[in-house]
Amino acid sequence: MRYIFVVNPAAGKDKKALSLIPEIQKVCEKTGAECEIYISKSGEGITDYVGKCCEKGEEIRFYAIGGDGTLNRVVNGRVGWRNVAVGVIPLGTGNDFIKTVNLPREKFFDIEAQINGDVHPCDLLMYNGKYSVNMVNIGFDADVAADMPKFKGVSFITNDMAYKLALFYNFTKKLGRELEIYTDDKLLYKGDVLMCAIGNGISCGGGFLVTAKAKTDDGLIDVSAVTPPPRLQLPGFIKYFTAGVQFESPKVQPYIHFSRCKTVKITGKKPFSVVNDGESEKLTEIQCKIVPGGFNFIIPKNR
Repeated sequence: MRYIFVVNPAAGKDKKALSLIPEIQKVCEKTGAECEIYISKSGEGITDYVGKCCEKGEEIRFYAIGGDGTLNRVVNGRVGWRNVAVGVIPLGTGNDFIKTVNLPREKFFDIEAQINGDVHPCDLLMYNGKYSVNMVNIGFDADVAADMPKFKGVSFITNDMAYKLALFYNFTKKLGRELEIYTDDKLLYKGDVLMCAIGNGISCGGGFLVTAKAKTDDGLIDVSAVTPPPRLQLPGFIKYFTAGVQFESPKVQPYIHFSRCKTVKITGKKPFSVVNDGESEKLTEIQCKIVPGGFNFIIPKNR
């Protein structure tokens, strides 16, 4: 078996991803694992590289060293290959997909536990010809993610500051965008939507449990569309999603339109922000379906 560590060199504070290489080499030598390290130059390069490796038909374990976006790129490169499994060493801003696993984040940095990890089949989301590992987001949170780069370009602004500035910037704009949302070909909601999460995983934005009850192996998509509350109630409103208790709260329930389904179609009169595992784009329509057991995920051995 080959063990290939795909490194996003920009990931982690002070480019911590690169500093993990000596530890990886040390553990692979100790365990006798056939270790390879690929340092990426672009997201597209990751997908192409992984695809070429898979074509050889060998049994491979890939480890994405970066955030959900890096994991997404690796998975998109190996879709369709049953001899391949993918793990992640979470060095991104949000690292939301690992929240579906009942393990502390630190366990994912145990290289030996990763090499000896168990493989678990996980579903994938497929939308507009692309694959999503964790979640596709539309609306307020997607707009915040799309606007973060505007602030991150300033030298003294940290990622956390950039997120808060983008949050405030979008708070001052109109809340909600007009959408039509269909699940399994039935209309779920039509009108102004504050945010809509199409979830395979449970969390986005580094800890907002917008589809808190989703499972990655049930063959279903959790869709949560939230209509805008009064503007001054929004800060208090968001705390329910941070805690993942919005479905139990009588204050929030009237604003939520929820469905568990196999297909989703969303259209808008104007282009809207769509975030796929942290990567943003503008679209006027998305069509999404579940791909049961779409990839094999490596869960570190909890010894």
